[in-house]
Amino acid sequence: MITILSFIVVFSLVAVTHELGHLISAKRAGIEVYEFAIGFGPRIFGFIKGKTAYNLNLFPFGGYVRIAGIDPDHDEHATPESNKYYSKPTWEKFKTIISGPLMNIALGFIIIYFVLTILGVPTGITNSIKSISPGSEAEKIGLMPGDQLVALNGHPTKDMEAAIRIIHASGGKRITLEIQRGGKSLKLAAAPQYNETLKVALVGFSLEPVYKKINPLEALWLAAKETVALIVAMAAIIGKLIIGQVPLDQLAGPVGIAQISGQYAKSGILAFVGFISFFSLNVAVINLLPLPALDGGRLVFIIIEAVRRKPIPIDTENKVHYWGLMFLLALMAILTINDLWRIVAH
Repeated sequence: MITILSFIVVFSLVAVTHELGHLISAKRAGIEVYEFAIGFGPRIFGFIKGKTAYNLNLFPFGGYVRIAGIDPDHDEHATPESNKYYSKPTWEKFKTIISGPLMNIALGFIIIYFVLTILGVPTGITNSIKSISPGSEAEKIGLMPGDQLVALNGHPTKDMEAAIRIIHASGGKRITLEIQRGGKSLKLAAAPQYNETLKVALVGFSLEPVYKKINPLEALWLAAKETVALIVAMAAIIGKLIIGQVPLDQLAGPVGIAQISGQYAKSGILAFVGFISFFSLNVAVINLLPLPALDGGRLVFIIIEAVRRKPIPIDTENKVHYWGLMFLLALMAILTINDLWRIVAH
């Protein structure tokens, strides 16, 4: 239940923030917005303001915005042509589309800043396990958040960073972890799995960091740096995926993301909101990819319009986005099957 609820919170907050960006920019550009909704299915509550219906639907999962002129087949007849998306200048279209990903970046930044002002910056790690990766060796052998790693291969873990380096170098070997849990001592055998992306062996747990308090201005600067660093790292991973350096089966689909959300929810509120930040930035980067059906795909058409000084007919553009959507749905199905296979295999 925690996994399901945490996934709904993560996905809905990130999706609604994204759609809110489109809503605000469309209205500022004079584009009519028919509906802004949280969730899907039958409406359970709503109101109309400025020709826009704001609705809360029965299934509180994600959200959407209906903008005049994006899908002419569903336009309302009373909407003037001048108030539709495809009638607006190139720059107004650009702002309307890019505002969704930018809002996700803003959400990620705000959460990072919030966490930094409360916790401070990490200066080291403790021996207390913070989180367990779904489907990992750590989950398989029964490690749990809150466990304390007191010995590795029979040697006390006084230097945790040195212990982690030993684990990273133990691919293909079996190691012994001695942990303290609720006043009891347990010995667990683990086989660290080599990670092709990180080029190290992993058991699949993270340790609680040690933090140093910082002032709000310093937190602002560090939050900006961390936001940019995460975006660059995500873009690099996508680049490696495209050229085949990262296999497709290492990506997580909806089921995998739900599992990860549940793990972070169990690790505490700050860990959970930190994951929301990461996921929001991830959604921003993916949406900016120049693929049909994504915001990046629409931006490509806008750039082509700016170069040729003539818009491509919206019906032609939407046909391209339709086939892009079919591709993305097929990819999502493959990732979901991979997620379920990992669960069954472990």
